[in-house]
Amino acid sequence: MSSDNEPTWRICRKAVWMLIQNVNNLADAEALLNRQENDLHIASGKCFILLLTAIQRPEKSRLESAQAEFKRFEARCGAMLDGGGWLGMVRRKLQFSSGAAAGVDHYDGQIALADVTLCIVGLMVVKVMNGYNVGHIAIAKTVYSLRRVWKMYQQCYASVLDVYRAVYDLDPDENAPRWPPVLKRRQSSSAASLASTSNVGSRMYRSATTSFETFRQDSVSNEMSKDVIRLMTAVSVGYGAFNLILSLVSPMMIPLIGMLGFRGNRRTGLDALMFAKNGPDVHAPLAWLILSWYHMMGNTDFLFDGPHSRENETYVKESEQLVCNPPEEFRNSTSLQYFIGRSFYLKGDLEQSIRAYEIGSTVLVDNSFVSMKTMCLHELGFMYAIKLDWIAAYKKFASVAEVWMKQYHYFMATVCAGAAGDTTTAELMRRRTDEVVSGCRSDACRGTMNSFMESKETKVAEALRWTAAASSEDDADSKHGHVLCNHCDGQRYCRLIAYEVLYVKYGVAKWPEDALHAVLSDCQEAEDDDNTMLYTKQLLTVVCQRVLGFVDDYRQSLIDIVENMDRNQRRDHLYVYGVYELTAEQIRHNETIEEGKRTVQKLKDIKRSYHFQHFYEMRCVSLQAYVQKLNVR
Repeated sequence: MSSDNEPTWRICRKAVWMLIQNVNNLADAEALLNRQENDLHIASGKCFILLLTAIQRPEKSRLESAQAEFKRFEARCGAMLDGGGWLGMVRRKLQFSSGAAAGVDHYDGQIALADVTLCIVGLMVVKVMNGYNVGHIAIAKTVYSLRRVWKMYQQCYASVLDVYRAVYDLDPDENAPRWPPVLKRRQSSSAASLASTSNVGSRMYRSATTSFETFRQDSVSNEMSKDVIRLMTAVSVGYGAFNLILSLVSPMMIPLIGMLGFRGNRRTGLDALMFAKNGPDVHAPLAWLILSWYHMMGNTDFLFDGPHSRENETYVKESEQLVCNPPEEFRNSTSLQYFIGRSFYLKGDLEQSIRAYEIGSTVLVDNSFVSMKTMCLHELGFMYAIKLDWIAAYKKFASVAEVWMKQYHYFMATVCAGAAGDTTTAELMRRRTDEVVSGCRSDACRGTMNSFMESKETKVAEALRWTAAASSEDDADSKHGHVLCNHCDGQRYCRLIAYEVLYVKYGVAKWPEDALHAVLSDCQEAEDDDNTMLYTKQLLTVVCQRVLGFVDDYRQSLIDIVENMDRNQRRDHLYVYGVYELTAEQIRHNETIEEGKRTVQKLKDIKRSYHFQHFYEMRCVSLQAYVQKLNVR
């Protein structure tokens, strides 16, 4: 306890989230934690802060210093849990422990050990992402550490749940705690020990060192009940996050992660995190953050117009509940405004989404380790583009390009300015894109859109020249610079590129009707069009008409698109997206479900690198998981 009788786990929560809310508060956060340096919770909080600062400023010296501190704390937790080695283990088994508090300390130590080991893994990820040479042996050790952390969370969750089940009103067969907890009526001292025989599923591993045997039903005080709640919520974060993240991996990766000892259940993970977000310590805001990320950014079942999203509208309600009930650390924060904006977009309310992002992008202090102000500007660019407000879109992209992913955002600013017919601004943005590319040729500078941008660079320049020549009504100039097409509208070409990127990133299911009609209008064939954007227009026409409900069945149109690309050996990203849309369309109809299941195999066989591969793989993960559920039914 601190000098003012405040629990150290509460001090830890204050310090960590003080820092996350404002990165300039590092000195204040550290001062708050310096009150009791030897306390377990305080030391754990310092490790978390070290990881956050390493993520923000990944200098080699900072990373090495953080790793050394993590290793020291890991050794300290390990020594504490040894508890006298073999003799201590025997004493605990024979229930010679002095009191219930030893059980609380033991589980605090287990959770702290798992958390700090996960920090070590996180530090390795930071090194890899920043181009440091870590070596194959270090990577192998990291995978082993990750597996060890998973086992720790499994064991600790199983044992603490035993105690929670006995103390609170929970069925013996239930493997997830409920909120709010309801304390059971006191039983006599002859009642069974609180260490129940349930093991949260047969796959859980039990350990003699992970028992809460000193607890007895007749001796659980109200204060001890609170400790059980805190421990249950704390361990539920790691346990739930592992289950959730492992459930999101591609089905093609499941055999590999199974060999490594990992297994994930999405429902189990979500239930654990929903419980954990109500907890009192530093883990609770983290649980809320993970859930918000999943529901509004990582949920492939709902982000795109796949079969899952048409079946389950509860995703919208769950995202609404999260943004309406944030933890106190996130109230009035940029992060909350970002998630509110995402929530409104998923509901199809573009105006409210833009309003939330605008609030998040205009804060005076960019107050997060992950710049949520920048993320709001990024989303605003795309929201205005979906709204067909090309001027506002290019201004937002140009703003965010000053601080993040310069080539990507300058390219989008170029396209949006070109779509608006502002060739002077578009040409300025295009030159800035070229300057960024010239100054950054290493692989570390390459992003997910780079190859696509490079493939469009020449024709975008031609489109801008043609638009400028046409607007100046100079007949001499208008005869030059139209390799793109004889008399193609340069503005329309820029809009088509923007539509293509928007479709890949967001799908089209949440777009306003006027935007969908505008896409269909721009995708109509003109007499002087060449085939540069032929398949883009054909695919966009099908997906937009489907959302508008013009025709119920688009299978034949999609079959024609895929077969034509096959004949022309056009195997780019449009081909794989065409195969995806065909598969989704086949699965929508009872009479072609079996055919759709066979087409899924084609998705698995496509292993080359493509533009926008990340978004394609996200769609495939959702679709393949849906097909697996159909096979089980």
